[in-house]
Amino acid sequence: MSSLSPPGNPASTRSAPLSCHQTAAYGIASPTEAPRRADEWLVAEGPLAIGRRPQDRTPVHRSDASWQEALVVTVLSALLAALLFHRAWGQPFSSQAGVNGDADEYAWFLSWVPYAIGHGLNPLGSTFVNFPHGVNLMWNTSVLLPSFLLSPFTVVLGAAFSYNLLATGALALSSSFAYIAFRRWTGRLPALVGALIFGFSPYMVSQSVGHLAQTLMVSAPLFLIVFDRLLVVQRSKPWVDGLLLGALAWAQLLTGEEVLAMEAVVAVVAIVVVCALNHGAVLSHFGYAIKGAAVGTAVFACLSVPFLAYQYLGPDKVQDVHPANTYVSDIWNFIVPTNITRFAPNVALHVSSQFTGNGSEDNAYIGIPLLLFIVFTLFIARRRGVTWAAFAIAASAALLSMGETLHDKGNITTQVLPDSWLQALPFYHNLLPDRFASVMFLGVGLLVTVGLDELRRFKTAVQVPAWSLTALGLVAIFPITTFPAGASPRYSAFQSGLACPAPAPGAPASSHPVALVLPSINEMALRWQAESQYCFIMPSDTGMTGTNGGDVGQLRLMVSLGQPGTKLPALTPAVRTQAAGDIKGLHIKEIIVAPAYPYSAVVPWSANDQTQLVAWIEGLLGQAPLTSHDPSVTYVWKNLPPIGDIASGHVAYVKGAL
Repeated sequence: MSSLSPPGNPASTRSAPLSCHQTAAYGIASPTEAPRRADEWLVAEGPLAIGRRPQDRTPVHRSDASWQEALVVTVLSALLAALLFHRAWGQPFSSQAGVNGDADEYAWFLSWVPYAIGHGLNPLGSTFVNFPHGVNLMWNTSVLLPSFLLSPFTVVLGAAFSYNLLATGALALSSSFAYIAFRRWTGRLPALVGALIFGFSPYMVSQSVGHLAQTLMVSAPLFLIVFDRLLVVQRSKPWVDGLLLGALAWAQLLTGEEVLAMEAVVAVVAIVVVCALNHGAVLSHFGYAIKGAAVGTAVFACLSVPFLAYQYLGPDKVQDVHPANTYVSDIWNFIVPTNITRFAPNVALHVSSQFTGNGSEDNAYIGIPLLLFIVFTLFIARRRGVTWAAFAIAASAALLSMGETLHDKGNITTQVLPDSWLQALPFYHNLLPDRFASVMFLGVGLLVTVGLDELRRFKTAVQVPAWSLTALGLVAIFPITTFPAGASPRYSAFQSGLACPAPAPGAPASSHPVALVLPSINEMALRWQAESQYCFIMPSDTGMTGTNGGDVGQLRLMVSLGQPGTKLPALTPAVRTQAAGDIKGLHIKEIIVAPAYPYSAVVPWSANDQTQLVAWIEGLLGQAPLTSHDPSVTYVWKNLPPIGDIASGHVAYVKGAL
């Protein structure tokens, strides 16, 4: 017979005893050894039945993780995250966890906040990119609060280091706070297993290729704690729990607004389920909860109004930047692994390669073993309220992640799903449905935690196969050991000032001339601008929300030069006239052709592409460029000819020199 905690142990979280016949049938320890404690349920049944007065309630008990436990789990999680990103940490100042592209965009975000604050500029918007229209950073995944908190690291050690620190900390801290949350209901080892499932889930690993805002999931387990305090435990003061709720929601707003919106939807579903299961306790808990919720709403509103006002009332508002019903969880994604799992057979990869969207968004894989264990948990822990709260979180998020209509191995069916209703709401049609998997794994981790904790009531004959099934589930979602790292080399043109155009004669010293960096679609240009200490502003087509053709303004000829898959136009009189008009209209003072960059997974910019574009610009301007001393040369044209000469073609060839 397995060992059992003493009946009075506060950490015990066992459900109601079964009959003698049932205990014999299921191999469960004697009921006298595992008494039910009503105060350990999410909401106690008996003492909170309808008709009871609030003062008659039995206090709800929760276990708290000690600071020593939290420290050990944090260190362990940090080590695991560092091992996952070991390639990036091998060169933390010149490589970034994941792949190039969005990671370079985040380098700009991380650098902009300290630069803007230090120079008295608006950290919520900028005309330094997408000039002259600019971008509204509240419509971007600009991680404003983390960027502010990591400003000292960014300024001293560079954006690549800060990015790696955030990418690693996102997984480590998400796991640590999940452990603290799960320990409220379970023992140490079950909570650790569930926390690692959440913090290192296929969702987190997939999104880590370049989506910081989607992996900073610290708020999800913290919301679980706050809602439990506010709606169930109610041992503090309503205004204290409300203050925590409002401040946490504000912090998540400035970390990842999309994640906050998804957490809010799933929280509503879970709260409805909890209230339905414990309807007799609703009245006795209502007063405390509504006071706390009112305080939380007021706190969130006061803190968030300036930011939301700039987002919805400020300039450069951009919506619907992604195709609808594309980035969703395919019905097979829940049981078919993708290429971010270590033990994915080729037949599975063939199936997952058919999913719509891209690999970083195919992130809902739970695996058959864990799904079977969850079903087992729903049976053995069916009398615990926390079980059904966790199931409501996992099931609702999984269903919403499937998008507007069912996807079957990449085939978009006409079967309408609940997300179609959500997409009709004003503030939700910009969400990528597949990212609901972020919250789904919080529910999955909690269900596994509760199931493992409940196993303590059973004999070894039941415990061993159940734990083995869980271990098999962990192996199934085990991430790849060769997680990529995008090379982030520094080039002298952007470090020495070569790429910084001189201000126009008579212009104030603080003015920032316009430099056109080609190809403008390369997100590397964002990192190069940050490395140049924002000494120039630039028209761009980099993928940042608001900079794409058609988002804000119109894509011009000069901005589109060098884009992959397009040929350079012949230098006809009409093309010259258009190019000259673009240079004049955009106030371009300098043209930069970026170094050949074979590392990029987004823009394959080869030496041959660079040579052709350099020759085209030379023909347009009649000037040879200045060149950097890097092996991968950067070409820079300064002191551009008069606009009329560019348009007419009457340009004198001038040899460039350093």
